[in-house]
Amino acid sequence: MAANNSPEKQLTSMLDRLQANGAYSDLKIVCGSDTYLVHRNIICPQSDFFRAACRPDTFAEGRTGVINIPASSGRNDEFFAKPIKVEDFDWDLDVETTESVKLMIHYFYHHDYLERETAKLQGLLFYSDEHRKGIMAEHSRMYAMGEKYGIPGLKSLAVAKFRRAYAGATHTGLAASLVIVYKSTPESDKGLRSLLLGLLSIYGRRYKENTEIQQIISSIPDLCYGLYQRCLEDKILYEDELNEEGR
Repeated sequence: MAANNSPEKQLTSMLDRLQANGAYSDLKIVCGSDTYLVHRNIICPQSDFFRAACRPDTFAEGRTGVINIPASSGRNDEFFAKPIKVEDFDWDLDVETTESVKLMIHYFYHHDYLERETAKLQGLLFYSDEHRKGIMAEHSRMYAMGEKYGIPGLKSLAVAKFRRAYAGATHTGLAASLVIVYKSTPESDKGLRSLLLGLLSIYGRRYKENTEIQQIISSIPDLCYGLYQRCLEDKILYEDELNEEGR
């Protein structure tokens, strides 16, 4: 019983109530038909974007207390019925959707997102042919949102969740993930790129005959070069091990 009344539990419960009822809110985030009553002292310390936007002497949003984020509902089922193509990538349709904004705001108050969906996958080992939609794509979207809005904590969490899915051989959404990561993050950002390179290297046999995955790889020069570098590193490591055994 005492654990339920711990300071940590009380703080978590308080933040949950603040997000739910908007009490003491001093900032509105409007996204499509959704309006979020949020708190500058919770949002701004976690995000470079919102910290800058809320400066009263710099942007109108800082004076009005209203920030508008244009977003759509994203891709429909018809889009996912066909193979994903790199050239079709669109930030507003593939990343910054109304659902992604909702999850970002949820993160500010809970330092988590898609809790139930992640928990369902915990400890599961399975393979799926569904590479256009799925948990890897969701984590990639949130990573990209963290990059755009300057939220280091969200990016770190997305990497951790992606790594757990990867380790559990849960690769749903891999095709979309490859496109999102390589089209929405700079080359210098290795957070998810390194994990994807590792996944494709380890599970190369699985995807060698997957036409959709192979087409995406061949369409992204940075991804091709990254896999080439990974092959060279593995070859050098293998040769070093042989030399050590021969001594």
